[in-house]
Amino acid sequence: MLYPQRLDAASWEIRTITITITGQNENGLVACSLNTVRLTEATYTALSYVWGDPTVTKPMLVDGQQFQATVNLEAALRNLGKDLVGRPLWVDAICINQQDIAEKNQQVPLMGELYSRATGVVIWLGESDLAVEMLVEGMAQEVPSLHAGVESTSERQHEIGIRKREAMFMAIARRPWWKRIWVVQEALLSHEDPVFRCGPHDFTWSRFFAFFLAHYKEAEKMGSTSNERAPEVIEWQRTLGIQDSEHYKYGAGSDVITLSVYATVRNDFQKINHVPLSAIVAMGFDRAATVPHDYIYGFLGLMSKHDRTLVDVDYNSSRWELYRAFAENLVASEDEDGTKVFSTLCFAGGEGRPSWVPDYGHQSMLGPQSGMLLTMDKSWQFPPAVSFSDDNTVLMLAGVFLGDITWTRHIQASQDGLLSNISGLANLARRETAASTLSLSRLFTGNNGGRGPLLKNEAESDRWWEHLMDDAFPIKALLSSEAGQESREEMDGLSISSVCSQLAARTLLVSAGRSLFVTTNGQIGIGVPRCQPGDVVVYLYGMYAPFVLRLGAGHYTIIGAARLAGLEDAASLERYCTEHRLAEATFRLG
Repeated sequence: MLYPQRLDAASWEIRTITITITGQNENGLVACSLNTVRLTEATYTALSYVWGDPTVTKPMLVDGQQFQATVNLEAALRNLGKDLVGRPLWVDAICINQQDIAEKNQQVPLMGELYSRATGVVIWLGESDLAVEMLVEGMAQEVPSLHAGVESTSERQHEIGIRKREAMFMAIARRPWWKRIWVVQEALLSHEDPVFRCGPHDFTWSRFFAFFLAHYKEAEKMGSTSNERAPEVIEWQRTLGIQDSEHYKYGAGSDVITLSVYATVRNDFQKINHVPLSAIVAMGFDRAATVPHDYIYGFLGLMSKHDRTLVDVDYNSSRWELYRAFAENLVASEDEDGTKVFSTLCFAGGEGRPSWVPDYGHQSMLGPQSGMLLTMDKSWQFPPAVSFSDDNTVLMLAGVFLGDITWTRHIQASQDGLLSNISGLANLARRETAASTLSLSRLFTGNNGGRGPLLKNEAESDRWWEHLMDDAFPIKALLSSEAGQESREEMDGLSISSVCSQLAARTLLVSAGRSLFVTTNGQIGIGVPRCQPGDVVVYLYGMYAPFVLRLGAGHYTIIGAARLAGLEDAASLERYCTEHRLAEATFRLG
């Protein structure tokens, strides 16, 4: 029997493994021994990897007994074994009896200590490929060499090199390791610099991200140019399996955004040593977990001691009770970050739960159901007036009516058809409302997801937004001309092509996959795809975005976040309220 007795959590018992054979035995199997030690006395290296499909396994030997390891784990131990033979390792799939729920319930709360006390963390990214070979070659040089050779090569060739490196980072960012729940704390908690291992190559966390940040600092200087679609760049993207069009689909940039977050979050975490409970939910966006409970439990090690007491680890309990408790905390928190996160969530009721209890396992940073990039810079009327029904199924929030939806049109995610797509819908909406072009500009590109204006020169961006919306303006001809590529002083040194490309990219990011809608009082808005005529748009006090609600049997269902032209900030809402243009009510959300 591999696990003769359960680990004693009271004395902080854990198991470690020691690799004894890396696959050179007569069976060709990786072999290791299992040891039980106290965490406070143990010395070990922690392995971070992706489980992969749990039904696809390869055999290995643990204490002479055959153990079915996932393919990724077996590959990691086989590749790492030569360097780690004889060194104690902590590997979750082996060191915790995964069939014993009681043991899992005891061990998961120790995860924070497990990775904090490890002498090092080795991250298995998988086998090597062309992107990794390019990465290793680039990191072999000093970071300042990003600028080297510019004098001896053309500006175009230098930029094409940067564009190819962009594709390289995108290919690396799409490796599954970056999108798993558990790897966040595994990477952040280690006091030592984690080491990536990819096939035969290894490199430190700090070295990788120094290279990444130096590259993107250089890439930002270039902005958007025609060289993004140079034949050499497109061919390299295809070689790496990245289709050029994927750069422009909603959410396509989320892979590289993930790298950008990791580039700074480890240093930040080392200073504060915990993540606020509200931010825990946001850290799970676009991530994957095999067990639904792990969208909360997977971040326990990052929580403060107080917040950890609010989470009872029990894999036998309903995930919806766990999710409901987190939703209650977000909307009732005295910290505005709670309602800010709540405003960005994707909502879809089902499985007998209220619509205000989100499925944390289906949250996206940039997808069409997300409130991300629809939020205002600040909330209004904080703290919210929150109450619950006796059975905790109905959430009651005070707020104001903003209008009833009378017309909707879904916006498809298409870069090639962006201009005609958006302008056609805008023209149709204008026949229904009194909304101006400038309002549409603010609606689609205004607050840039709470990060300030899209472009420094807002007057010029408004002007070129009008051109983008004008079907009669020869925009395509201008963009492809020499005049369209020239830097212009009135646009802070940007070209017309760059300004329009940035406006178009932001418009697609904010709107693609969502729906344009018009309300009875003549306002134009953009919301999640599920909104339809008959829905109402409301502002719930303390939130960072208006919400679309649908009336049902005695309560409203949350459809999702929205934005309304002219009401993109708290000051506008305050003015409307002062002018008695908003009707206050308490909304029952079920």
